[in-house]
Amino acid sequence: MKNIGKLAVLGAVLAASASYALADSILLASTGAAGLGGYQPATGGSNSAITYVGSQLFNSDTSPCGVGVPFCLPAFTGLTALTGTAAVDLAPFGVWAGPLGSTSSPVPGPNSSWVGINANAGPQLTSNPQYGYYEYTSTFTAAGGVYNGNLDIMADDTAEIMINGTTIIPFGALGSDIDCGSGLPGCLQEDNLVINGLVLAAGVNTITIIDSQAGTGPTGGINDPSGIDFDGGLSLAATPEPSSLILLGTGLVGAAGLLFRRRQVVA
Repeated sequence: MKNIGKLAVLGAVLAASASYALADSILLASTGAAGLGGYQPATGGSNSAITYVGSQLFNSDTSPCGVGVPFCLPAFTGLTALTGTAAVDLAPFGVWAGPLGSTSSPVPGPNSSWVGINANAGPQLTSNPQYGYYEYTSTFTAAGGVYNGNLDIMADDTAEIMINGTTIIPFGALGSDIDCGSGLPGCLQEDNLVINGLVLAAGVNTITIIDSQAGTGPTGGINDPSGIDFDGGLSLAATPEPSSLILLGTGLVGAAGLLFRRRQVVA
């Protein structure tokens, strides 16, 4: 009976070791370069700083949606690629809700920052380029496999967010909100998504955010700020990979053989 007890304890230790080896937790948060006056709130997250990489711009006379139509969704795929530049931290300035953080969301995540294409994009100076789509990216490293977790996002006017090209959160409705899109995600309330069964590659994975900028201001976006803010967390689903199960089985078989040999010697 003592040997059986020892075998059970050893099996539990091996199982715990296998599970521990599979653990992979990823924290996601938007963060950028210091904004106006050195504004740069403390943030967390294991992803890289946000980079602004492309745009598709238009005005009310040259809209891809039709003459006289200032904006349409969803974004087109042919965004103009730019030399990547660091996104800039933007202060909410009483126009947007404060940046997401560990206490602001239904599911806790790391602290984040509002970011935009330049320091003037936020509501402090609100001097923004013309209406259109603005693309941002960030990368993070994963062990690979199936992940569960959560992702929260805010945007002005609205935005979609993708991981490895798969849309996780779609654009919201623009509506008639004077500050930002009236549908989630917007700038006054975050869009909260529970993620189940997300497959991540082993190695580098990419987050893509396309911010849609439209409003009632003149061409050039004067007095119409834009920006994005997101945070969240992903954890590898607790399903051992076949290699871990083989390792566990090998360990148990070896332990059983050792105990059996000890019993024969004692007898």
